[in-house]
Amino acid sequence: MEKIKFLGVPFSFGQPHQGVEKAAAHFRLRGFLAQVEEIAPVRDLGDIDFSLIKTKNRSTSRIKNALASDMGCELISQCIEKEKIENSFLLNFGGDHGLALGTIHGILTHRPETIVIWADAHGDINPPEASESGNFHGMPLSFLLGLNPRDKNFRWLKRFLRPQKLILFGPRDLDKAEKKIIEEFSIQYISSEDIRKYGTEALLEIALRKADPSGKAPLHLSFDVDFCDAHIVCATGTPVLAGPPQEEVTELGRLLGKTGRLKSMDVVELNPDIGSPREVRDSFKLTADFIRVTLRETFQTSAESVRCGRSA
Repeated sequence: MEKIKFLGVPFSFGQPHQGVEKAAAHFRLRGFLAQVEEIAPVRDLGDIDFSLIKTKNRSTSRIKNALASDMGCELISQCIEKEKIENSFLLNFGGDHGLALGTIHGILTHRPETIVIWADAHGDINPPEASESGNFHGMPLSFLLGLNPRDKNFRWLKRFLRPQKLILFGPRDLDKAEKKIIEEFSIQYISSEDIRKYGTEALLEIALRKADPSGKAPLHLSFDVDFCDAHIVCATGTPVLAGPPQEEVTELGRLLGKTGRLKSMDVVELNPDIGSPREVRDSFKLTADFIRVTLRETFQTSAESVRCGRSA
């Protein structure tokens, strides 16, 4: 990989809190993007423009803001499909986690064998009819896995993620329907309790080997900041207690980077309008630190691989 491509995704249709759409701009304003550039050259792709979609923000099903979520995710996918990412690390900065339907669908166009590590306190795999809230950010995986063929929304979907290519990492707030789907499709599920008990390194190694015995498939990390404990990251609309220790959060990024196969990442659910100024500052700083650790290990491993290849 030669560079980092940073894509702002101010998608907020999947949940009720205002402010999450400001996260990418806030990240730039705080100077964190400049810090990322110390690791590798950064090309800022700007923010996807959802302004035309916001006027059509209505429901056509059990999904709140169904049409907006549908059109927004299709636009995200189209933007990524058109982008040349073969030699780049794609960093998508949201936005709520509903956007991952669009980012991952677009990435599968370029890298169809991608394994998705979904780091989140929630499962986000609810079918619309099983969702108590109706918020789309709790449903993207059910659409990505093709579990809603009768739903009249999201008819543009052409590529789907096979269940064996999905690793749920850190959930601790699952609905009944989500537990049933995880069991029915034998989806790998590593809870926050498992992480605290056994550690990230051992669990991740086993999960990746099971998802990809050859050890060659590209990896995508979809990182929801509520994966972290609510005491650590407060600037989010979906905080959950009993998250993994902070050192295990950092370890996740370091280990994925060290594989040499991490090619892209979503960062979602940061909200600069939630929490005190100090809580917002600390939440963004912790997230920026996680991104830097992940990218530094990723690009160092990539450089070492190139050197070894040349010397061979």
